Amino acid sequence: MSITPLLPCFAALWLAACVPYASRPLVAGHSAAAFTGRSLSDPGLRQFLAGQGTGAGAWDVDRLALAAAYFQGEVVVARAEAQAVAAGIRTAGQRPNPVLSFSPGYNTTSKGISPWLLSPAVEVTLETAGKRGLRLASARAKAEAAQLRVAVAAWDARAKVRSAMLDLHAAGENTTLLNTEVALHETVVDKLLMQVHAGETPGFELTQGRLGLSRAKLALHDAEKQDATSRAQLAAAVGVPSAALEAVTLDFSEFTTLPAAPGAGMRQHALTHRADLLAALADYAAADAELRLEIAKQYPDVHLSPGYEFDQGDNKWSLGFGMEVPILNQNRGPIAEAQAKRKVAGARFEAKQQAVFGEIETALAAYHAAMAKAGTATKLAEQAAHASDTTGRMVAAGELAPLELTRRRIEASTAKLALLEASIQAQVAVGRLEAAVQRPLRGAK
Repeated sequence: MSITPLLPCFAALWLAACVPYASRPLVAGHSAAAFTGRSLSDPGLRQFLAGQGTGAGAWDVDRLALAAAYFQGEVVVARAEAQAVAAGIRTAGQRPNPVLSFSPGYNTTSKGISPWLLSPAVEVTLETAGKRGLRLASARAKAEAAQLRVAVAAWDARAKVRSAMLDLHAAGENTTLLNTEVALHETVVDKLLMQVHAGETPGFELTQGRLGLSRAKLALHDAEKQDATSRAQLAAAVGVPSAALEAVTLDFSEFTTLPAAPGAGMRQHALTHRADLLAALADYAAADAELRLEIAKQYPDVHLSPGYEFDQGDNKWSLGFGMEVPILNQNRGPIAEAQAKRKVAGARFEAKQQAVFGEIETALAAYHAAMAKAGTATKLAEQAAHASDTTGRMVAAGELAPLELTRRRIEASTAKLALLEASIQAQVAVGRLEAAVQRPLRGAK
């Protein structure tokens, strides 16, 4: 039986199994329009939040961090890279295709018999030493590392969201306090101006009062500027335009209290379970699988070549056998390279773990210091408020001039601003500590 009529059938089956090309043009104008149209009511985002067990409500740090995990460019890129690496698992699991060869011939001196010589043959490669399994092990470890780096990118996005949200909260609180302080300074200037005109107060005091008012107004302008820029920075951290934040309610309640410092258990957990450390471990596993694969390549694959030959009317069958003869090299070079790469992967993990330990220790020390400063600022603010209340009672009793009460209120306002600054610094330390352990500190142990 001739194989020639079957060739079109094989070709048709092969073409039907091929993956067609799908065009996906990327147009800058279209992507820009899609970005400017983003909102926190996006159906895809709502579905994503539901999948994370988060329902409707005010937008606090955690909800905005999840929105950043959905929208933010660096997280999206990390997710796409993870999908690309995961596709390598299918490649690693593929078995070598058989090779079909066909060498027709024609005998011009043939007499009385068919002059054609047809010799189709198929070569099949049989991999040895478990090479396919080792390729799969390496590909799976690389895919795991890439997926863990998505978590790293999500944590980085969360840290940026929290930082920008804290800046926005600080700007709002500063603006409120500074508006009060500006009003108090204006009252002082007005009273001093009347006293100077009456000859009761030297002009120097009026100049000092005006300088205090100028400083308060400049600080207020800075706070208003920070409010505008922080809102834009928060939108950028989430991955949405600023208009998307104007349509939602932001919840700053996380910044009203300071959580307890993490205990030894959480710190130890970070040293063994941080996403970037687990990714480094997966890199090491991939390097180890690559080394095992290079060692397995010392053992040659087997090539079987069953063939058929139609030789001028005679049907001839054959079975070829082939394998690489490892006499010039035994794959020692690639093995040495793989051993060195595994050593590098191990060193990178250990170096990263040491860096994480130092990061946690530094962040913890900074948090303790910030908490102590916030405690001192709280006491000073309470003392200033008490002094203002005492002065108010003395003014009411006619023992002091009303101007003294305004000055005590300015001092109390200044103490509140100092307390706010200390509290914000402590919250910054909280953010760095959370980033170091890659877990929120609420409920930390």
